[in-house]
Amino acid sequence: MDVSIIIVNWNTKDDLRAALQSCYDYSDELQTEVIVVDNGSSDGSVEMVRDQFPQVTLIANSDNLGYTAACNQGMRQAAGRYYLMLNSDAQLTAGCLQELVQIMDCYPDIGTASAQLQYPDGSEQPSAYAFPTLSSRLLPAQWTQVVESVTARNCEVSDGLYEVDWVVGACHLVRAEAVVQVGMMDERIFMWYDDADWCLRMTKVGWRRVVAVDAVCVHKARKSAEALPPLRRNLQMAMSEFAYFRLHHGRLKTAILWAVRTTYSIAKVIVFGVAWLLTAGRNHRVNELLRFNWGRLRFHLRHIADILWREPEPYRAQDVD
Repeated sequence: MDVSIIIVNWNTKDDLRAALQSCYDYSDELQTEVIVVDNGSSDGSVEMVRDQFPQVTLIANSDNLGYTAACNQGMRQAAGRYYLMLNSDAQLTAGCLQELVQIMDCYPDIGTASAQLQYPDGSEQPSAYAFPTLSSRLLPAQWTQVVESVTARNCEVSDGLYEVDWVVGACHLVRAEAVVQVGMMDERIFMWYDDADWCLRMTKVGWRRVVAVDAVCVHKARKSAEALPPLRRNLQMAMSEFAYFRLHHGRLKTAILWAVRTTYSIAKVIVFGVAWLLTAGRNHRVNELLRFNWGRLRFHLRHIADILWREPEPYRAQDVD
């Protein structure tokens, strides 16, 4: 078996259908298997897979176990030399999978190779980033994006690929041998930062991470996440970021990050609280921003022990309204 394609799904039935169709349309001569792990979808995704793609190996969870746990379920069932981790809102294009496999076959020291991601309109989408550091994460969000962004335009491209710190997990081929050495995804991270964590563990034992410029994958980006309320999505990302820092940078740097983020939340609550008083609560946008930042502040204070002391564990933010 050449490639085991693993797709985790949560309530993205139509996108999942397109992703599956692309897998069968563009596998060509490669020996592949497709494994779908459904995390308790309620939109008919499971029934669609059973009816329209009976050849798929389907794992139907009764609850949302998290992205990392579901990926690990898929890998435990996989028989391929390589695992293609494909998001449910991503679609392969002609030659994409073949190019990734060829690169991995030619360079046995590459642990994972990502496709070049594109938005549906054909514009380039970030496929890789520099590893998060305390200094970069203390910058305003838009500056962090610029500092950590990695593209073919600012990297040396050789043999159709360029080396990066970590690849975005939307469409990347992982060597089964590398997974045996570094372990599967860390289930202490529910979702978000799982790809950065995995790639950093590969880095520490010498596996290279690359982006293949000629392997194109169309990715809609965050379709499952869009179903979540903005505050819940934001807090899931925040807890995963704290977990990443705890695992790789220790408590001190995590505490500094927590302190700065908490101070920032306090400042915004004060600013929007004053604005709320001045508008007598009649400005809808001010009300939204106040509620959002109050929720973030409560999160930082309520979960201080989880963030700084207790063993990291998957966080679903289900306590958020």
